[in-house]
Amino acid sequence: MLRRSLRVPLRQRGNLLVSGFSSAGVGPSGNTSGEDSEKAAASASSPKYDHVRKLIVGLGNPGDQFTNTRHNIGFVAVRHFLETYASQVTGKHLELQHETANHGDVARFRVAFQQNAADKDYTYPLDDLVNRSSKRAKERTLKEGVPHEEVNVALLLPTTYMNCSGTAVRAFMQSHRWRLKKNPLSLNRQDELLVVTDDVALPFGECRFKAKGGPGGQNGVRDIIKCTGTERFARLRIGVGAPYWFVGGNSGAPSGTAMDKYVLGRFNGDEQEAMPDLLRYTNELLRLYLHRGVAQATTYANSMDLQRYLKQYGASSEARHQR
Repeated sequence: MLRRSLRVPLRQRGNLLVSGFSSAGVGPSGNTSGEDSEKAAASASSPKYDHVRKLIVGLGNPGDQFTNTRHNIGFVAVRHFLETYASQVTGKHLELQHETANHGDVARFRVAFQQNAADKDYTYPLDDLVNRSSKRAKERTLKEGVPHEEVNVALLLPTTYMNCSGTAVRAFMQSHRWRLKKNPLSLNRQDELLVVTDDVALPFGECRFKAKGGPGGQNGVRDIIKCTGTERFARLRIGVGAPYWFVGGNSGAPSGTAMDKYVLGRFNGDEQEAMPDLLRYTNELLRLYLHRGVAQATTYANSMDLQRYLKQYGASSEARHQR
């Protein structure tokens, strides 16, 4: 007997476009069980975004014993972005929820570009770093907009421990049918992945984007490359190296430094005091990445550090917004 084809309707559910079938959907034969019902259930459980999708993964280790350690700065930065900027822009109290199938804590939301302009749609009246860089840049944004006005964002904090982070990333990408773009620097509607991680090769206060490439000695990134089978994803590297390692022409930790002990150690007093400013800085870099892309975010991050950011842009206005 010939099987009738069905056109699966799509409907809006919150920030996602999902299949009109439910897990108890009726198949072409009129039955509510069997192969057709299973396909309908799979379709309903795989959300489809109607805007560009960006997955931001913060790396770290779960457990109280790792709280406030240098190795967990990826966890801290991504969680801070969710609880401050993302929650304020969306007007919702956004929280991470543990998802066993994805081996981590996950949050999903849609975020719209924000700027200081006479428009009621802008709920967060603080310009990003591009708009604040010059009057001409601001005028261009007002006239032309940004590459990604609205972005469907997923945040993932793997709970697999650092060295097995790829398990969580692979599970999420497979369950959501993530299709990474071939060139992370290109601006299009294909899916993106950004990994936020610590980097001992950078002094505390420096942040650098990297569009793609090898792990650079970071075991969490190495496992993500192994599990996803690609190096074509961006990274935001947050420096945790001791500042004195980089003075007098030195470019890193002295020979013999117990690196495992160092990265699993907690931030010292000066670093903890500077942490609120650093997290406001990483918030601004993530804003650039979401709406303007990796290339422009790289231009700004790679041309400054925390001290220059505070001197050039100031933190007082951001502090009032990012409480």
